[in-house]
Amino acid sequence: MKVLTYVYALVRADKRPALRALPGAMPGGGPVRLVAPAQGLWLVVSTVPAQAYDEAALEAGLQDLDWLGPRAIAHEAVVEHFLACPALLPMQLFTLFKTDGRAVDHVVNTQPEIENILGRVERHAEWGLRLTWDEQAARLAAQVRHADGDAKAGAAYLARKRNLLEVRRTEWTTARTAAEQLYDVLGREAAACRRNTRTEEAAPHSRVLLDAAFLVRTDKADAFRERLERQERSLAQSGIAASLTGPWPAYNFV
Repeated sequence: MKVLTYVYALVRADKRPALRALPGAMPGGGPVRLVAPAQGLWLVVSTVPAQAYDEAALEAGLQDLDWLGPRAIAHEAVVEHFLACPALLPMQLFTLFKTDGRAVDHVVNTQPEIENILGRVERHAEWGLRLTWDEQAARLAAQVRHADGDAKAGAAYLARKRNLLEVRRTEWTTARTAAEQLYDVLGREAAACRRNTRTEEAAPHSRVLLDAAFLVRTDKADAFRERLERQERSLAQSGIAASLTGPWPAYNFV
């Protein structure tokens, strides 16, 4: 049976990384194993059947969420297993080579670039932060909806509607300003930061104020979280809900 080498990640570590308690490999593939392309570098790979992972199979599979989902989960689980290693370079989903040798050659031929990336992410992890606006002005809208019939029919109703719109605009502007300020504050705590403006601008009336990733030194993660926690009360007063996730492999910084 023809096979391919599936690559999950490249790890830099003085000692061979442990493979105990590894999660399952890619569906249909062999167990996760390590290949050493150079001193202190370890490719995390498994062998997969070519028929199930060749170009034609991927083209069809990418259109099928039932096929794609388990493979994306398996890939991420294996990568996260090595998060505690000194430096972790996560590969994109479905990084494939014809043989182990081809994968090794790729690392050797691009080693200066790879070393630069590993140096940037070494002893760092990614944290994701999403800020959303909880529209407090909805309570005012409810007051308008429950106004008596006479008010709805007259100038009082129109005045309430104008006031409501003005309040909503003001609160939205205040919330956006607070989100921008927090991004700047947390950015100073991180080695690097990036915003996903596509998510923030996904819809004309989107309530996503900030969708950002921060590259944070492992030994500064507690301070980073504490800085956010100190800001949460003022965020709530502006109607902002914060969701922090991590630590993750540094996908946004490689």
